[in-house]
Amino acid sequence: MATVAVCGELRLRDGKTRNISVQVENNLKSLIGGVNELNMNVSQLLNELVEREGAGGGCAAGEEDEDSDEEDGELNSEVQPPPKRSRS
Repeated sequence: MATVAVCGELRLRDGKTRNISVQVENNLKSLIGGVNELNMNVSQLLNELVEREGAGGGCAAGEEDEDSDEEDGELNSEVQPPPKRSRS
């Protein structure tokens, strides 16, 4: 019988990829458990990356914080669709 696995791939900012997989059996209950385990593994990995980036001084080279515009007194403005006209 072939090995069955739930797999995922995480692409990091530097272009590297991390493959994550969890072995499962060929039934629905095992698949659901494998997806849950994969979710926990990805969450743990992302938390480690966030902590590492936070300890490393914040943003990577060439990037800004999302809050930086607000600190400079500028407001973030997004393009909004025009309001709908009411029919009279």
